[in-house]
Amino acid sequence: MARFVVWRMNNPCGARLGVMLHHLLIDALVLILASLAIVGLFTRLRVSPIVGYLIAGIVVGPHVLNLVEASEGSRFLGELGIAALMFVIGFDFSWPRIVAAKRLVFVVGLLQVVLTTLVVAAAALIVGVPLPGALLLGFALAHSSTGIIHKQLLDQDEVAAPHGISTTGILLFQDLAALPVLLLIGELASGGEVEAGPALLRTAGVVVIFLAVALFARRTVGRLFDWIARTESNEPIMLAAFALIVGVAVLAESVDLSLAIAAFMVGLVLSESDYRHHLADELRPFRDLFLGLFFLTIGMSVDWTVVVTEPAVTIGALLLLLVVKLIIVFMIVRFGGADRGIALRTAVILAHGGELSLLILTQAIDGGLLPTNVAEAALAGTAASILLAPMLIQFNQRIALGALSSSAFHPDEPAIDRSSGGIQPGLRGHVILGGCGPVGRLICTVLEANRVPYLAIERDVERLRLAQREGHRVMFGDATRRGVLEAAGIEEAGAVVALLNSPPRIEHLVRQARHLNPSIPILVSTRDDRGLTPIVKAGATHIFPENHAAGLALAVQTFVVLGVPPGDALARVRAARVQLNPELRALPE
Repeated sequence: MARFVVWRMNNPCGARLGVMLHHLLIDALVLILASLAIVGLFTRLRVSPIVGYLIAGIVVGPHVLNLVEASEGSRFLGELGIAALMFVIGFDFSWPRIVAAKRLVFVVGLLQVVLTTLVVAAAALIVGVPLPGALLLGFALAHSSTGIIHKQLLDQDEVAAPHGISTTGILLFQDLAALPVLLLIGELASGGEVEAGPALLRTAGVVVIFLAVALFARRTVGRLFDWIARTESNEPIMLAAFALIVGVAVLAESVDLSLAIAAFMVGLVLSESDYRHHLADELRPFRDLFLGLFFLTIGMSVDWTVVVTEPAVTIGALLLLLVVKLIIVFMIVRFGGADRGIALRTAVILAHGGELSLLILTQAIDGGLLPTNVAEAALAGTAASILLAPMLIQFNQRIALGALSSSAFHPDEPAIDRSSGGIQPGLRGHVILGGCGPVGRLICTVLEANRVPYLAIERDVERLRLAQREGHRVMFGDATRRGVLEAAGIEEAGAVVALLNSPPRIEHLVRQARHLNPSIPILVSTRDDRGLTPIVKAGATHIFPENHAAGLALAVQTFVVLGVPPGDALARVRAARVQLNPELRALPE
């Protein structure tokens, strides 16, 4: 350390690096403390943390207290947050779901962007904005915040709900449509000739090449993760996921493809693998951290003083944005075949501007493509809508219920789906098996023979592949992890069977399952009868030590052969079992 300090003092570049590092650490401390205070307060008030991050960025940013300056480094970290989020979203929008939702993406999404662009452009033409600028303004305001929406939908477990699927389809088209427009803005701002055709063809070619690489990777990446998962450690799997994300990011940057879209494609590549739930749970803390920084940078970068100095303009732009998008999205989703409840919830969620809106508007301003007064009003309205967006999304069901209550709508009508659908759709009252070894596969066979729905969770790759070859329904993951249990649908499950080899892991699984579903029956199979007390206290309903199972079953059969009625034989063996294991006395028979 001393040598480094001496080198830094004697080296001008090293001294500058030290100053930069010092300022970066101070900025980080200010951002963390501001976020802790404001996000903590908003969380206690049951307001979305995203609003807290935005306000924290406003307070410490250059337009209010000027404690932290927006920098390229903070913006880059914010982009990483969006990439991490889109990587997780890719898990929930697998290739089959994309194909099934092609109408939402390429019909409903296209209509939403085109109609919003035309309506806003018409209003801009009325106030004297030239046609190119009017179309650019309309296209910018047609976008909603992918980051805010998906963060909220993930936290509310609504990604796979009908309104979540329709929202994601529209957002996907918005993000895809932004690519050629951003390229055109770059050409216009540079003063070059407008060559829309070549730019669109170039972008389409890049996307096609990237999709071809992604389809090829679907086969190779799964085998790579199989090999890595055999280490039975979480760290190599996480490192492999990060390596894949960074590698694809480098490839995307080299061909001018959006980092967010690239991360989404990586998620699609892994969405058909057995590791998607495990990786989603592992990456959740990193996603939330980077995404919080992203919203901090938004709060710092936008000149929010316009909202205060020009309130009439801000309110007018905000109302135009909210009302126009809400009406258009509602009509289009209804046109797509959804009922009123789903259409209205989708419209409420999308009725705001987003980070792409800010990006397009700021680039248009820098390139002189929009009049300053119009651009400032649009930025102010978009900024205000971003502040409102988390609350609109958080209370989308309540808003829809209130809006439809005056009609012939009943709260129990399926117009508004109250269930999230879960990551494992269609499972209700099923059995979750924590582990799928020899005993687990036998239980799977019995359940299948009796048509009882189930889902097994196994983190050992060899056991996973063996169970899959035998036709059992099993997914990769650590059954002791909260996110994996939620992905298996524990809130809707009928029972949990713990078949892990380690008593501490069994105890952890029982505690997690009992916390997520307090009333669910939990059956535990242990290797022997040692250390049962912690498992009983954790909330197990029944415990079956394997070293007693064969002997007790044989004892029952012996009594039956000797003429004892089966019911009496079973009662005698149960009494003997309690004597062998006093810890089980409190458990129900």
